[in-house]
Amino acid sequence: MKTANNLQAVVFDMDGLMLDTERIALRVLGQVAVELGYPWREEIGLAMVGMSYRDSGPLIVQHLGPDYPPEPLWEAFGERYLAVLGSESIPIKPGLLELLDWLEERELPKAVATSTRSERARFKLEKAGILHRFQVVVCGDHVAQGKPAPDIYLAAAKGLDISPAQCVALEDSNPGVRAALAAGMNVIMVPDLIPASPEVAAFGHTICESLHHALEIMRNPGL
Repeated sequence: MKTANNLQAVVFDMDGLMLDTERIALRVLGQVAVELGYPWREEIGLAMVGMSYRDSGPLIVQHLGPDYPPEPLWEAFGERYLAVLGSESIPIKPGLLELLDWLEERELPKAVATSTRSERARFKLEKAGILHRFQVVVCGDHVAQGKPAPDIYLAAAKGLDISPAQCVALEDSNPGVRAALAAGMNVIMVPDLIPASPEVAAFGHTICESLHHALEIMRNPGL
């Protein structure tokens, strides 16, 4: 990755990277799928990690067949998920606040690049107490194509008015890493529920076990 002198901005994924919400989402998704009579398997939910609801639709049909359209599932999931998030605290990942503090001490701008729809993303960031710490928030419904296409990351860099090559993207998912690399960003991956696939790991980007480790890499890029 680039040296600290070349670092001009950091672009963060949200779910699974900053917010420990992927487990909540998968739990709720499995519950509503069973209630609707979908023959659900955990690997279907895991396969959707990092993807937008729009891009996940074909995946559901691929796994379950055309008799199980995604629209009823997403409608029921959205209502239940928001209810759960409204009644529970939204846990943040260890090391996030220290990383945000370090970037702010250096006056480095920050953006969010998430596949989540705007209204839901801003709700989660606000409830977690970190929305105000980002200059730009780009969401899945702001772009034509979701991850692994580069659109979200290109839009984040444009919003910050900084070249993608001068940005570090922090990601937890394989589609997210592909998106950030395709945008021309330097990538640090902090896997959450799913490890880096062999194909993604072969890209040679930095892979960390935590945001604490990611901060150390940014402080000492030669590590």
